[in-house]
Amino acid sequence: MSEERLFSISELASMFDVSSRTIRYYEEVGMLTSESRDRLTKQRSYTNRERVRLKLILRGKKLGFSLQAIKEMIELYEANPEGVEEKKRIIQHADRKIQDINEQILQLQMLRDEIIAHKERYMEQAPRND
Repeated sequence: MSEERLFSISELASMFDVSSRTIRYYEEVGMLTSESRDRLTKQRSYTNRERVRLKLILRGKKLGFSLQAIKEMIELYEANPEGVEEKKRIIQHADRKIQDINEQILQLQMLRDEIIAHKERYMEQAPRND
């Protein structure tokens, strides 16, 4: 039986193009855990499970989810990936995020319309160089 591959913090940081500090922060807030390889240097090492968790965290951040929501979704999935209630809760997070995005789109469209209206007013008032 082969031993599980462990990753150093610098390997994970390089793999996902994030800082070691980012990984340590996720560990501080309970989203990742590490094992100590060496008690003298206190060098952190991470299992493949933690590598996958980091990938999910970063994907969730890219999609705009809060760390709390990401943490809850990962924990729900890990607790019971086939569970109906777990899936419903994850879908609720997605629905909330979609609603937030739709509201942001509406606000941006209103802002765009307001800027266009101001621009047109200024163009009408601007002296012409005919």
